[in-house]
Amino acid sequence: MPNERGVFTISLDTELSWGTFDVGRIDEYEPAYRETRIVVDRLCSLFDEYDVSATWAIVAHLLDDCTGKHDSEPGPSYNWIDDWYAELPCVSDIGRSLWFAPDIVADIQNCSAPQEIGLHGYSHLLFGEPGCDRATAQREIRKAVTVLENHGVDPVSFVFPRNRVGHRDVLADAGIEVYRGRDARWHERATIPDIVRKPLRFFEEFSRRTPPTSTPRRVDGLVEVPGSQVFRPFHDGWQFTPPSSRVVKAKRGLDRAVKRGEVFHLRFHPFDLGFDPDRLFSHLDQILQYATNLRQNGGLDILTMSAVGRELKEGRWASNSR
Repeated sequence: MPNERGVFTISLDTELSWGTFDVGRIDEYEPAYRETRIVVDRLCSLFDEYDVSATWAIVAHLLDDCTGKHDSEPGPSYNWIDDWYAELPCVSDIGRSLWFAPDIVADIQNCSAPQEIGLHGYSHLLFGEPGCDRATAQREIRKAVTVLENHGVDPVSFVFPRNRVGHRDVLADAGIEVYRGRDARWHERATIPDIVRKPLRFFEEFSRRTPPTSTPRRVDGLVEVPGSQVFRPFHDGWQFTPPSSRVVKAKRGLDRAVKRGEVFHLRFHPFDLGFDPDRLFSHLDQILQYATNLRQNGGLDILTMSAVGRELKEGRWASNSR
């Protein structure tokens, strides 16, 4: 039995239309995007009820009203989009409420249980994809940090858009200390096509496999906190997986974290709860209630990503703190 308690951390990729504008799926997700403000209010109420602090990774452009103009600096050279900056939601004719949402960030900051505001980039640039050079990554993170600082937030944690990890040194140079690593499954970390990963992910959901837990570690001057489980939505095919798998897997992951003294890291997009929200909130309520019971029994801490990084630096998980 480890000497340390387990840790539960939650990270939320908070992005609205910035998350899908480059792949042409905004119309598909628009109903859920429009529900996101209600979802955030409900999440705050749930986190307040259970005294849970989470990390909200914000696309910083949600706070930046560019009024239809954007920099003419060279963008990334991705093979699925011709001109990144020309297609940004704030430049195209996408409804303003789908890309400009300072009210959402204010609501998060007004939760009674303290919440962490982290970064999910400035324009949801994919750092780890070929075509994103170092200079482009530097401009993206510099803008993102500046926007949050202008709103009184000194960001410490970072979630890579679509979990495409890259240019960690750029983040470290910008003052970022902690990032969410790819999920601790071999097929998430291996170099394989996404078309191969998807059936494996569905298999895990159907089989209710226990999610991995992990200990944070230092990588390239940052603390990596790997993901453990995606809290799956009820769309994109996930509605055909067993509804109970979301709760069963999370409870098993929490139990594993307590047993091993490791971190169970649950992650999701707030807008995903815009599809069938009552059922998803019921499942999330069960997970938080279970985690709170483990905390009350002395076996679990519930920490933000930045707090996990701080614990590592202070000597927790000592074998990984070199």
